[in-house]
Order: sequence, then C-alpha cells, then structure tokens
Amino acid sequence: MAFSKYLSALRRARSLAASEGGVLPAATKAVRLFRSSGLRGIKQALSARDTATAAAAAAAAAAAAASRGNRPKDNDDFAFEIPFARPAERDERRACAIIHAFYPELCGEMRGYLANVPGRLDLYISTTSEEKLQEITAAFAGYDKGSVEVRVFENRGRDIAPKLYGFADVYDRYDLALSLHTKKSPHGGTPLADWRHYLYEHLLGSPQIVASIFELLKHDRVGMVFPQHLFYLRPILGWGANFASCRALLRKMGVEIHEGIYLEFPTGSMFWCRTDALRTLRDLNLRFGDFDDEAGQIDGTLAHAVERAFLYAVEASGYQWAKVALRDRYPLPDTLIPVNAPADLPPGLKRVHRPLLSGRP
Repeated sequence: MAFSKYLSALRRARSLAASEGGVLPAATKAVRLFRSSGLRGIKQALSARDTATAAAAAAAAAAAAASRGNRPKDNDDFAFEIPFARPAERDERRACAIIHAFYPELCGEMRGYLANVPGRLDLYISTTSEEKLQEITAAFAGYDKGSVEVRVFENRGRDIAPKLYGFADVYDRYDLALSLHTKKSPHGGTPLADWRHYLYEHLLGSPQIVASIFELLKHDRVGMVFPQHLFYLRPILGWGANFASCRALLRKMGVEIHEGIYLEFPTGSMFWCRTDALRTLRDLNLRFGDFDDEAGQIDGTLAHAVERAFLYAVEASGYQWAKVALRDRYPLPDTLIPVNAPADLPPGLKRVHRPLLSGRP
C-alpha cells in the first residue's frame, strides 16, 4: 500500500514538474504554496491538476494529431517522373515568373536556371531595399526572354506577401506563373543546404523539364505543379503551429478543413501554376501589415499558414495539383510514374493527386 502511494505521488510530481516547465519551477511553486497554505494548499493544487488531467491529455492528443497532419506513407506518395520521354512543345499560353529576391547575390544562379524556359518569360521581382534593387537590376541586365520589373516592398511576409499581394495586378495578364525565390535555410544546417538547388532543378533544371511541367498544366484541370518533398523533410512535414491560422484563412474563402484532413503543400513555396488557380487566395486582398514582423521565425507566421493553404485553395477553385520528381534526386524510384506518351497522364494523375477536399476532383 505504501509503495503504491509512493508511485502515485511520484507520477503526480512528474506531472506537476512537466506542466510547470521542469523540476526547479515546480519546486518553487510548491514552496510558495506551502508558505501560503501549508500542506493543504499543495494537496489542493495537485487535486485540481488531477481533475483536469483527462481533458488536458485529450486536448494534447488532438493538438499533436493536428500538428503532425495526415500524411501518406513514403512508399504510397507518388510523383510524375520528369522529364517526360517526349514532352510537347510549348503552346501559346503567356507565362511570367514572380520572384522574391531577398538575397540578390543569388540572382545570377537563378538567371541561369530561367534560361531553360522555352519561349518568352516576363519577370516580376520583389526585394526589400533600393540597394538590393540596384544589385538585381545589374544581375538581370541584358535579359532577352521578356520584360523585367523590380519592386521594393517592406520586409514582411517573406516571399508570400510580395508574390500574392505585391504583384496582385500582374496575374490577370498571364495564363501561367512560376513562383520562385532566393531561398537560404540557415536554420537547417547541412541537411537543408541543397534545398534551393533541389527545388530549382525540379522546376527549371532543363528545357525538357519545363516543357513537361507545361504539358502537365495543360492536362485535365491541373492547376499547380510542384516538386516532390526533399526527402530529408518527409518525417517532419506537418501543420506545426499553423493549423488554426490556416483554417481561419480558408474559412474566409468558404473552405472548411478539420484536424484529420489530408495534408499536402508545396514545401519551400516554389511551383508552377495556372494563374487563376490562385484566385481565391488573391481575392482575400491581404495587406503587408497583416503579415508578421520579420524576426527569423521558422514556423507559426501567416506566411507559413498561406503556404499550407495553397493546395486547398487550388482545389476550391476547381483544379487538381501534381507533384514531380527527378529520378536521380529522389531515393524511392518505385514512387515515380514515368510519362512515355500523353495517354500515361490520366492514370498517373489518379495516383499522384490525392483530393484534399471532399466532393472535389
């Protein structure tokens, strides 16, 4: 009997320590309670905590589930292999690139990739200072694939605010848009050092890759094409601290999501899309002041919520989405679907596109 009481007390002490942020804060609180109310105060505090344990545990489990998100197993997550065997030539659709260049020193590298786009590609580039504007203008001097326009915005909303709202007037002039930015991931160390190149290679790695993506965006209401996730990121993909703000954002579009909904989004927020597939997001008319002050956050901002809202907005607009991957850059070859002829696209899309919203395509 004494031993069971000891175990019960130990469990309760551990619970208190965990809830108070560690042993020292818990001990400090216990001393304060003892001085003010004696042993009875400590017992009452523990009793009240025990009463709330079940509800707190249920809430914590729900929050953990929402944070992780509903994701497929690695071997069940498919993408189209690029480039296609014989991609079609580019059609007459107008295309632009909307680029956020926070790090103008990377513009030379980016310009090399943009040269792989067949045909005309107008550039709309945002940055955060006049000094950076001068660097960017110099980096794209002599660009001959289309027009170049650089705009300076305040440093809020990362690439998301400039892309959707700083260039809100641009989308209706084009059929297709490329979302790109000068990505660095200093918080990720060596594992994320190659993330930018991984995304650039999948979106712009060769003229054949771009032609393959253009062909996908011509097929059966595909509204967005983005790279399969960098494999290192797969175990940590989730809602993080963004579920509530993403749900609130989507509700403004008339879209409802719940904690168990299937989670998918373009990690890194780089993609090709049909411009009208983003209309529901753009019509929110958010302002730069709606976005968080920049403080080096790695999660939990409005920009992170918008990133996770992209595909739900695409589906709410009546479109599907597709992921693509290079065989030599992704370690699960059995999940890559080759396209040797246009007839391979419809059955492939049924495996690649997992509908996020019930009742949608």
